[in-house]
Amino acid sequence: MKTLTLAGIEFIKVGTGKKKIKLYDAEGNNLLVFRPFDGLTWEDVLNQLMDKPWEYIAGLLNECDGSVVEISAIEGTTSDFRIFGDIEHVKELAYKPFHEVIRTLDEIAENAKGRKGWKYTMIIENEIIAIHTNEAGEVAERTMDKYDAGKIEADENGYVVAHINGDIQDNRAENLQWVKVC
Repeated sequence: MKTLTLAGIEFIKVGTGKKKIKLYDAEGNNLLVFRPFDGLTWEDVLNQLMDKPWEYIAGLLNECDGSVVEISAIEGTTSDFRIFGDIEHVKELAYKPFHEVIRTLDEIAENAKGRKGWKYTMIIENEIIAIHTNEAGEVAERTMDKYDAGKIEADENGYVVAHINGDIQDNRAENLQWVKVC
Protein backbone atom coordinates (compact mmCIF):
# COMPACT_ATOMS: atom_id res chain seq x y z
CA MET A 1 0.00 0.00 0.00
CA LYS A 2 1.29 3.45 -0.88
CA THR A 3 1.86 5.91 1.95
CA LEU A 4 2.17 9.67 1.80
CA THR A 5 3.14 12.11 4.54
CA LEU A 6 1.17 15.38 4.63
CA ALA A 7 1.14 17.84 7.55
CA GLY A 8 3.44 15.49 9.44
CA ILE A 9 0.85 12.69 9.28
CA GLU A 10 1.35 9.41 7.46
CA PHE A 11 -1.61 8.65 5.22
CA ILE A 12 -2.37 5.44 3.37
CA LYS A 13 -3.70 5.76 -0.17
CA VAL A 14 -6.88 3.71 -0.34
CA GLY A 15 -8.46 2.66 -3.60
CA THR A 16 -7.02 2.56 -7.09
CA GLY A 17 -7.61 6.15 -8.22
CA LYS A 18 -4.84 8.12 -9.83
CA LYS A 19 -6.51 11.54 -10.27
CA LYS A 20 -9.23 11.31 -7.62
CA ILE A 21 -7.83 9.77 -4.47
CA LYS A 22 -8.56 9.08 -0.81
CA LEU A 23 -5.87 9.20 1.85
CA TYR A 24 -6.60 7.61 5.23
CA ASP A 25 -4.81 8.36 8.51
CA ALA A 26 -5.32 5.23 10.61
CA GLU A 27 -3.81 6.71 13.77
CA GLY A 28 -6.12 9.74 13.82
CA ASN A 29 -8.98 8.08 11.92
CA ASN A 30 -9.03 11.00 9.45
CA LEU A 31 -9.79 10.89 5.74
CA LEU A 32 -8.63 13.29 3.01
CA VAL A 33 -10.64 13.14 -0.21
CA PHE A 34 -9.22 14.91 -3.27
CA ARG A 35 -11.92 15.76 -5.82
CA PRO A 36 -10.43 17.36 -8.95
CA PHE A 37 -12.53 18.66 -11.85
CA ASP A 38 -11.73 19.64 -15.44
CA GLY A 39 -8.94 17.12 -15.92
CA LEU A 40 -6.95 18.15 -12.85
CA THR A 41 -5.16 15.63 -10.65
CA TRP A 42 -5.17 15.33 -6.87
CA GLU A 43 -1.71 16.93 -6.87
CA ASP A 44 -3.14 19.94 -8.74
CA VAL A 45 -5.89 20.24 -6.11
CA LEU A 46 -3.32 20.18 -3.30
CA ASN A 47 -1.09 22.70 -5.09
CA GLN A 48 -4.04 25.05 -5.70
CA LEU A 49 -4.88 25.19 -1.99
CA MET A 50 -3.73 28.48 -0.46
CA ASP A 51 -1.34 28.45 2.51
CA LYS A 52 -3.68 29.59 5.31
CA PRO A 53 -6.49 27.15 4.43
CA TRP A 54 -3.93 24.33 4.21
CA GLU A 55 -2.46 25.35 7.59
CA TYR A 56 -5.97 25.24 9.03
CA ILE A 57 -6.63 21.75 7.63
CA ALA A 58 -3.20 20.54 8.79
CA GLY A 59 -3.85 21.86 12.30
CA LEU A 60 -7.25 20.20 12.39
CA LEU A 61 -5.86 16.85 11.22
CA ASN A 62 -3.07 16.99 13.81
CA GLU A 63 -5.39 17.89 16.68
CA CYS A 64 -8.68 16.16 15.88
CA ASP A 65 -9.65 12.57 15.28
CA GLY A 66 -12.44 11.31 13.08
CA SER A 67 -12.57 14.14 10.54
CA VAL A 68 -13.23 13.88 6.82
CA VAL A 69 -11.83 16.65 4.63
CA GLU A 70 -12.85 16.92 0.99
CA ILE A 71 -10.65 19.24 -1.09
CA SER A 72 -11.76 20.12 -4.61
CA ALA A 73 -10.71 22.44 -7.43
CA ILE A 74 -11.46 23.36 -11.00
CA GLU A 75 -8.92 24.63 -13.53
CA GLY A 76 -7.81 28.22 -12.93
CA THR A 77 -9.09 28.61 -9.35
CA THR A 78 -7.83 27.99 -5.85
CA SER A 79 -9.05 24.87 -4.08
CA ASP A 80 -12.17 24.69 -1.90
CA PHE A 81 -12.69 22.43 1.10
CA ARG A 82 -15.50 20.90 3.11
CA ILE A 83 -14.77 19.49 6.55
CA PHE A 84 -17.14 16.90 7.98
CA GLY A 85 -16.66 16.83 11.73
CA ASP A 86 -18.99 14.15 12.95
CA ILE A 87 -19.15 11.31 10.45
CA GLU A 88 -19.35 7.93 12.10
CA HIS A 89 -17.31 5.04 10.73
CA VAL A 90 -14.64 7.10 8.95
CA LYS A 91 -12.51 4.01 8.31
CA GLU A 92 -15.37 2.17 6.64
CA LEU A 93 -16.10 5.22 4.49
CA ALA A 94 -12.43 5.40 3.47
CA TYR A 95 -12.53 1.91 2.00
CA LYS A 96 -15.70 2.43 -0.04
CA PRO A 97 -15.40 3.20 -3.77
CA PHE A 98 -14.65 6.86 -4.52
CA HIS A 99 -18.08 7.56 -6.06
CA GLU A 100 -19.82 6.21 -2.94
CA VAL A 101 -17.71 8.42 -0.68
CA ILE A 102 -18.58 11.48 -2.79
CA ARG A 103 -22.26 10.56 -2.83
CA THR A 104 -22.25 10.20 0.97
CA LEU A 105 -20.49 13.54 1.50
CA ASP A 106 -22.76 15.31 -1.01
CA GLU A 107 -25.87 13.93 0.72
CA ILE A 108 -24.65 15.09 4.13
CA ALA A 109 -23.90 18.56 2.74
CA GLU A 110 -27.20 18.78 0.86
CA ASN A 111 -29.22 17.85 3.95
CA ALA A 112 -27.30 20.14 6.32
CA LYS A 113 -28.87 23.37 7.53
CA GLY A 114 -27.37 26.69 6.56
CA ARG A 115 -26.27 28.56 3.49
CA LYS A 116 -24.55 26.40 0.92
CA GLY A 117 -21.86 27.43 -1.51
CA TRP A 118 -19.12 28.80 0.74
CA LYS A 119 -15.56 28.25 -0.46
CA TYR A 120 -14.49 26.79 2.88
CA THR A 121 -17.08 25.02 5.03
CA MET A 122 -17.37 22.80 8.03
CA ILE A 123 -20.40 20.61 8.63
CA ILE A 124 -21.01 19.68 12.24
CA GLU A 125 -24.20 18.25 13.68
CA ASN A 126 -26.05 18.79 10.40
CA GLU A 127 -25.17 22.51 10.31
CA ILE A 128 -23.03 24.29 7.71
CA ILE A 129 -20.52 26.70 9.17
CA ALA A 130 -18.72 29.06 6.82
CA ILE A 131 -15.00 29.55 7.34
CA HIS A 132 -13.80 32.87 5.91
CA THR A 133 -10.31 34.17 5.57
CA ASN A 134 -9.79 37.76 6.62
CA GLU A 135 -8.28 38.58 3.23
CA ALA A 136 -11.66 37.95 1.61
CA GLY A 137 -13.21 40.76 3.67
CA GLU A 138 -16.34 38.72 4.29
CA VAL A 139 -18.29 38.57 7.52
CA ALA A 140 -19.11 35.18 8.98
CA GLU A 141 -22.78 34.26 8.80
CA ARG A 142 -22.80 32.80 12.32
CA THR A 143 -22.19 35.12 15.27
CA MET A 144 -21.19 34.78 18.90
CA ASP A 145 -24.38 36.49 20.15
CA LYS A 146 -25.95 33.28 21.39
CA TYR A 147 -22.86 32.46 23.45
CA ASP A 148 -21.57 34.05 26.60
CA ALA A 149 -18.04 34.78 25.38
CA GLY A 150 -16.62 34.42 28.88
CA LYS A 151 -18.14 31.00 29.40
CA ILE A 152 -18.07 28.91 26.23
CA GLU A 153 -18.14 25.19 26.78
CA ALA A 154 -17.89 22.37 24.30
CA ASP A 155 -21.09 20.60 23.32
CA GLU A 156 -21.62 16.90 23.98
CA ASN A 157 -19.44 16.03 20.97
CA GLY A 158 -16.55 18.25 22.05
CA TYR A 159 -17.11 21.02 19.50
CA VAL A 160 -16.61 24.69 20.23
CA VAL A 161 -16.92 27.35 17.57
CA ALA A 162 -14.86 30.41 18.41
CA HIS A 163 -14.73 33.81 16.73
CA ILE A 164 -11.23 35.04 15.97
CA ASN A 165 -12.27 38.67 16.55
CA GLY A 166 -13.79 37.88 19.93
CA ASP A 167 -12.21 36.84 23.19
CA ILE A 168 -11.76 33.22 22.23
CA GLN A 169 -9.13 32.22 19.72
CA ASP A 170 -7.47 29.15 18.39
CA ASN A 171 -3.82 30.10 17.89
CA ARG A 172 -3.35 27.77 14.89
CA ALA A 173 -5.77 29.74 12.73
CA GLU A 174 -4.54 33.33 12.78
CA ASN A 175 -6.30 34.36 9.58
CA LEU A 176 -9.54 32.46 9.93
CA GLN A 177 -12.66 33.84 11.53
CA TRP A 178 -14.19 30.50 12.51
CA VAL A 179 -12.42 27.54 13.97
CA LYS A 180 -13.22 24.13 15.38
CA VAL A 181 -11.53 23.45 18.67
CA CYS A 182 -11.32 19.78 19.65
